[in-house]
Amino acid sequence: MTQRFIEFIMMQNQQAALFLGRLPNPQSGKAEPNLEVAHMLIDQLEMLREKTRGNLNHEEAEILESILSDLQQGYDQALKKPAAGTHL
Repeated sequence: MTQRFIEFIMMQNQQAALFLGRLPNPQSGKAEPNLEVAHMLIDQLEMLREKTRGNLNHEEAEILESILSDLQQGYDQALKKPAAGTHL
């Protein structure tokens, strides 16, 4: 189950990175930030952290915490410097 949990967290991270504009849209090849969706994904990971508190092993908790920290910093940076066409 640990591997599946980590894979799920990594998939959520990749989706959030896409909507933060860190990854290009696979269809257009361009970064297309959508901060509203990125925020929703970050909120979902925060909810997952709270609902699983005390039930994760060290590796799972560490990865989730690291990813959340990174995404939150990326979101804060994106808010300070929105790109043209960014949806808030």
